[in-house]
Amino acid sequence: MVSVDWRRSLTAAAMCAAMALGGCAAPLPIADPREPHGSALAIRLALKAPIGVFSNSPRQVYFARIDGAGGVLQQSIVRSNLVRGDRAYLLNAEPGTWVAVAAFFSRGPIPAAPPAGGVSISASVGRTGYTTYFSEELLERTKVSLGDGALVCMGAFVVDQAVGLAGADAVQLHYQNVIAPGATTGGLMHLLGGDYHYRGTLLEGSADDSARDEFLRDARSDLAGTRWTTRLE
Repeated sequence: MVSVDWRRSLTAAAMCAAMALGGCAAPLPIADPREPHGSALAIRLALKAPIGVFSNSPRQVYFARIDGAGGVLQQSIVRSNLVRGDRAYLLNAEPGTWVAVAAFFSRGPIPAAPPAGGVSISASVGRTGYTTYFSEELLERTKVSLGDGALVCMGAFVVDQAVGLAGADAVQLHYQNVIAPGATTGGLMHLLGGDYHYRGTLLEGSADDSARDEFLRDARSDLAGTRWTTRLE
């Protein structure tokens, strides 16, 4: 049975297990529920680029289980283990109270631009990572309680991205230190071959019946042929 808390909140299989120069390894099989109490979290995310109208889907979403100590500022995170399009799942999550704290995607190198006016622009080697840390407001909107044998959707969110962590709130700074401790997060570091670190704030969210029905339809396709479909009835 699916439980979606639309009042309090409105996306690779887990990041590829191995990365080759040509792309990702084949997706891992979907783990079965740990019967009789296997539970799961889900979230739909669109990450709106800082410039332009384009949005990206996550390759990984980071979740935290609130155990009482520390409140929403937890020292441990758990990565999604299934992503399909803009839908990320944490299968076999422990019961308890959960929040989503960050999202990640990556891209291959951009080909070097041809020299122009005596200036040569080269691309960095390898993939570039983009991590978006959720604001306290957004994190709170994802908060759900997960019971035994349930699949709970946190909601559907469009997240606005801003480059760098200047002006980040305490929650964003905390999870940056948990996920990427010591990383240089200045907005211009990508010009030197570094990864991007974004502040993520809530741009819009959907909580109506049509959004819920759309999620359920997609989840049935995502989880087809597995015992997780019994959680969607």
